Formats: sequence, structure tokens, C-alpha cells
Amino acid sequence: MSLWALVCSLIPFELGQGLGVTGKYFLRKKTTVQYPEKKMEPTDRFRGMFGFSEERCIVCHACAKACPIDIIHIQDHFVELEVDGKKKKKKVLDRYDIDVKRCMFCGLCEEACPTAPVSIWLTTKTYETATYERNEQLYFTKERLQNWQGVSAYPGVLAPNAGMLPEDPMGTKPKAAPAEPAGKEGA
Repeated sequence: MSLWALVCSLIPFELGQGLGVTGKYFLRKKTTVQYPEKKMEPTDRFRGMFGFSEERCIVCHACAKACPIDIIHIQDHFVELEVDGKKKKKKVLDRYDIDVKRCMFCGLCEEACPTAPVSIWLTTKTYETATYERNEQLYFTKERLQNWQGVSAYPGVLAPNAGMLPEDPMGTKPKAAPAEPAGKEGA
């Protein structure tokens, strides 16, 4: 055993480092929030309650395939439509359910969604989904994912069916001006 190893084993340098970090925070002013009355605003990348838009969903099942714990359940069927004299098949969403009590909020479902803006998203700043009965209240159907029945939204956050966009849950960013049709240019 070398002399340095003997000194390191007798003097706990790691303990001193840990106590230094503790001492640094011990001398700072504490930040205490009176929770129900005052709520801290989550950061922009906070993964909160799911948002879902049935209008944007193309029923590709990519979110269900990307989910590592299989909590997204999707059922669909085909409907034949006649467009310009041709018969085309279109997928119609019958069921879109998420078992939130098992969700680990990894965001893989959001990353897998091919639509722009995405049809399923987690960046909603809403985190109050506490309930007394978890089996029914934490199993969200497509209707509950859109209107957030039984969920206390963060103040100022819109529900998905009220027009919340994935990149702007508070609705504070300015809306983009509609693009001019091609061929019509200003004089």
C-alpha cells in the first residue's frame, strides 16, 4: 500500500466535499412556497399531463409502438370515402386510451408522432392529477385527454380542446400570420 493510499483511507476527503455542499446550501435563503395558494410555474420542458388532438392524429400507431411499457391503446377501422369519383379508404380512430398511472413520462410517444404539430404531447405545465380512485380516474380516454375532465389545469393553461398548442400551453406566443396564397403578390 502506498503512502497516498494510506493517507486517503485515513482522511475522508469525500466527506469534506459533501459537507462543503451542505454548508453552501445551509447559508442560502430558503425558498418555501405555500403550495395550494401559490404554485411555482414549471419550466418549458416540464413533462406534465398529456395533451391530445384527435383532428391532428393520423392513426399511425407510432406513439403506441414507441411506448416502452405499452400504456397507449389504440383501435381504429377503415371507412370508404368517394373522392372525385374514386373510392379511398380512410382510418377512423375508435379508441385512444392512456393508462397514466403506469406512465413514466419519458416523452417517447411525443417524439414518435409524425404530425406537425404533434397530436400527442406532454409539455402542458399541468401536474395536478391527484385522485382518490386511481383505476378509473387515471385511465384517460380520448375524450378525457382532450377536455381534461377531473384534472386541475395549471392557471392560464388551456385544455387541448380549447386550442392549446404543444409548443405554447399558456397561449402566450403570438400567432403566425396566415401565408399568402401562391401567385398573389403585393404591389
